[in-house]
Amino acid sequence: MADKQLHDRIDETIHQRTRLAIMVTLAGVGSLEFNGLKGQLGLSDGNLSTHAGALERAGFVKIIKRFRGRKPQTTLAITAKGRKALTNYINLLQGILSEAT
Repeated sequence: MADKQLHDRIDETIHQRTRLAIMVTLAGVGSLEFNGLKGQLGLSDGNLSTHAGALERAGFVKIIKRFRGRKPQTTLAITAKGRKALTNYINLLQGILSEAT
């Protein structure tokens, strides 16, 4: 029964594998340009955009749009709320694994 309660606390926003990959990558560097993140994770523009939007709505990442010269540049940055959510997620998974062994 305790396992079920732990599983019920999983943050589905982060738990989705593409969003988890985005969060873990950003946690390691703080921020990354859209194309760099897209290339590192092997995602399409649309796929990264959709998942980044979900993370932004949750307050886990900030999407910064600006121009460099005449070229648009989009950067994704993990927020303090996002770091805390990722830490909580990792701690919860460790708790689930501990209960399982």
